[in-house]
Amino acid sequence: MDQDMENKEMEELSEEELQEFMASYKKELAHIYKMASAKKAFLARSHMPNLKAALLQCDQDMRKDIEELKHKYGIHY
Repeated sequence: MDQDMENKEMEELSEEELQEFMASYKKELAHIYKMASAKKAFLARSHMPNLKAALLQCDQDMRKDIEELKHKYGIHY
């Protein structure tokens, strides 16, 4: 039922509003990717003994953030 309401709300958005909505989503998504990339670079420079595990954790955190963002915007893909 929630998805039906979200679809109806999306249909009611004007083309300009939809573009602003997607631009906002893309901006936040880009921020997540940039932060994850910066974190990975920092981890690599710090020469951690368990670097591989830390990088995997960073990837998992990034995926979690992306899923939360998709849920926030009601995007399903």
